[in-house]
Amino acid sequence: MAKEIIPIQFNGQGGIEYKGWATPSDQRHDDGYPRSYHVVLNQVYFGNLSLDRGKWIADEPRPRDLIVAVGACLDNLHASVRNIG
Repeated sequence: MAKEIIPIQFNGQGGIEYKGWATPSDQRHDDGYPRSYHVVLNQVYFGNLSLDRGKWIADEPRPRDLIVAVGACLDNLHASVRNIG
């Protein structure tokens, strides 16, 4: 089965444009949402992001502002899915 690919795009500090994708893990929370996402930004591995007590965290040392921006993209995805469903 092919993995779902979620496109990510945002402008970071200094006007840097970030493009990439996230793929959800196979492990799911009770609500059906993925436990983590494998993230690539600007063709570079960014890390695995997961939501911990309402805060996005990465398993790699990354700037907090980028973690928050990627997490916001994922939050927007979840919000749009809830609005459709």
